Amino acid sequence: MSGRDKAFHLMVGLLLVLGYFASTPAHIWQPDNAVLVPPEAGQAGPRPGQPWTLRAASDAITPLVHAGSMVELPDGRLRAFWFAGRREGGPDVGIHSAVFDPATGQWSPEQRLFDRHRVAQRFGYTIRKLGNALPVMSADGRMRLFVVAVSFGGWAASRLVVAESTDLGESWVFTDDLVLSPFLDLSYLVKTPPVRYSDGTIGLPVYHEFAGKFGELLRLTPDNRIIDRYRIGHGRAAIQPLVLVRDDHRAVAFLRNETRDRAGRVFFSASEDAGRSWAPLEASEVPGPSAALGGISLGPDHWLLGANFNAYERDELHVVESRDAGASWQVIRTLADRETHRLKPLQPEAFRELLAQELKQFVGIADPATVLNRAAMQKCTPMGCEFQYDYPFVLRTRNGDIHVLYTWNKSLIAHAYWQAGGEAQ
Repeated sequence: MSGRDKAFHLMVGLLLVLGYFASTPAHIWQPDNAVLVPPEAGQAGPRPGQPWTLRAASDAITPLVHAGSMVELPDGRLRAFWFAGRREGGPDVGIHSAVFDPATGQWSPEQRLFDRHRVAQRFGYTIRKLGNALPVMSADGRMRLFVVAVSFGGWAASRLVVAESTDLGESWVFTDDLVLSPFLDLSYLVKTPPVRYSDGTIGLPVYHEFAGKFGELLRLTPDNRIIDRYRIGHGRAAIQPLVLVRDDHRAVAFLRNETRDRAGRVFFSASEDAGRSWAPLEASEVPGPSAALGGISLGPDHWLLGANFNAYERDELHVVESRDAGASWQVIRTLADRETHRLKPLQPEAFRELLAQELKQFVGIADPATVLNRAAMQKCTPMGCEFQYDYPFVLRTRNGDIHVLYTWNKSLIAHAYWQAGGEAQ
């Protein structure tokens, strides 16, 4: 190659490099000084023995419901979401919703928002099933809904799509298919609420189930651009990270344990740099089977979790509290406890009788017979019936009330709430 040719190629290479830098978004080269937005200081919390109210967000219009989530609307109401159909992963599963009005203590009728066909029509590829849906409310009143969608295979082959609403969740437009992986953009799911940063971005906890099982925190702009991602755990150990903010730089994460050799404890990690890096996973003081958690931070060392709080099964569910940064925990409220029937499957008649007693604790169950039929359909086999209470989602509203959604025997999205005003009175 002659000297002139070398000079030409060097010039072309230089122009390509300059073009790359010129076309790269400016924020990539700017220092990231954003910090976490911590919870309001001095928040009160429930005490053991204080009253909670039990209701149902769903109406039992489908045989199965699962994975409830919720968000507070600007007017103080709550909008809840879950997936519903004949069976988990079935082709008829859609995303359902209802609105809770704390002024009346009533849930609106359950409504079906959309199904897999609408998602497929928008993005132009096959969708076999829908899963978890997670809402995020913006300060301008716009709501985003991150939805797990699967084109083939099981949950490990999932992707995340985004819908947006400008009328508080009454109608939806699909806007984005998040590109999270170079391998067909597969195997990312969502379950727990985001954390917020001082620059208006959010940290969305996601998890991976294909080549490995681990969590990540995605930094997303309000228009769903991914500006960074931070790994929480490695290998095939843990999924479904729940991130709690302690202050503007410190955060902790609790993760569902997917190991066999270290089973029985919820995994834990901590960050000292606003979620940008995380300590290696370690066993927490929270016992747990392989099951999701919900939770909120009430202060730097004051945390509240919704958890099964045993090492074996999902047949009990509790609200537990730590006031010493997770060193010790106490049960604040038992939402369900069928531990005495563990490994002792019941016959359908006895199973229905026990569940009928539970339903009497709920306010406003319009058709308990249908609910019992749904529960028996989901949880009874020829070998007997087993209880299941799981997938808690915890939210503190601006007035201090604490709400817990959870799946009740795969047949109801149950709603337990504690009123801060009641404590003050």
